[in-house]
Amino acid sequence: MSNHRLTVCLTICTLLLLFLTIYTAQCQNYFEYRVQIRSDGSAVWTITQFSSANATVETWDVFQQKIFDLVDSAANVTHREMAVDENSLQINTTVSSESKTTEYSFVWQNFSIVQGNKLSFGDVFQVNNFFGQLYGDAALQLSYPSDFSVKSVSPAPYERQDSADLLRWSRTQDLVINRVSIVLTSNSQSTFGNGSDWQQYAIIVAVSAVGVILSLLGFYTFKRRKINAASTTLAESPLVSEEDKVIKLLKSSRGSMRQSEITEQCRFSKAKTSQLLAVLEKRGSITRYKNGRDKIVTLKERVKGE
Repeated sequence: MSNHRLTVCLTICTLLLLFLTIYTAQCQNYFEYRVQIRSDGSAVWTITQFSSANATVETWDVFQQKIFDLVDSAANVTHREMAVDENSLQINTTVSSESKTTEYSFVWQNFSIVQGNKLSFGDVFQVNNFFGQLYGDAALQLSYPSDFSVKSVSPAPYERQDSADLLRWSRTQDLVINRVSIVLTSNSQSTFGNGSDWQQYAIIVAVSAVGVILSLLGFYTFKRRKINAASTTLAESPLVSEEDKVIKLLKSSRGSMRQSEITEQCRFSKAKTSQLLAVLEKRGSITRYKNGRDKIVTLKERVKGE
């Protein structure tokens, strides 16, 4: 009888240990999003993965493609020019004996709309399955510059710390099912409350006026010498020149080529290539479709000589 009880106890202990191991592994594998809003309209994204020491992490190529695809989708949905700072893309992993922490980070340029002393954002979350394109539902922490304050926020966060410039949501699902709109206003104001301030302002205006006058005199003095260079500069638009370069390259390739080839041959960054092609696609000059991790770019115009 005692042997039977011992066997039952050992079986129960084994099952408990197995359950505890599985539960601990599941609890260790989760993500957190942190978004740091900047006053220039950009945002620093940091996605932290907490996992067991032997868990796999995202490869560099998959992470990079995931971020570029998401920002491209957001630009198409919001009809705003956006880009990823390629130099900001990072993956950092810290491993201990039982756990591993991995941080995926990047800078999202033009994440917010800058209007005077106001920053507004949230329209990017209109992208279908926004967080599903990243790492799924998780907690989100949003921080903003200390010289700004929250004018309005929707949906309401579960935690708001104005003294620490923080907003927190327990799950990103709340941002997906609701229309997100967050507006920040600058606390700094340009006021001139006394005579000393007005005198300083008058001096600045006077110096600026003198500088403008001297600049105009210099301009007209050397006008004849620089007229050719000035005409050339005014006649060329960098954006138009780069778009024409892409069109010309497509025509020389019989109207179709990979987006990565355009990036390489034009010597553009991936973000710049994506922006230029988005403009051309919106204009109706080209079409793009996915082909593995790359995109095929096709010229809508017929190629001369075909």
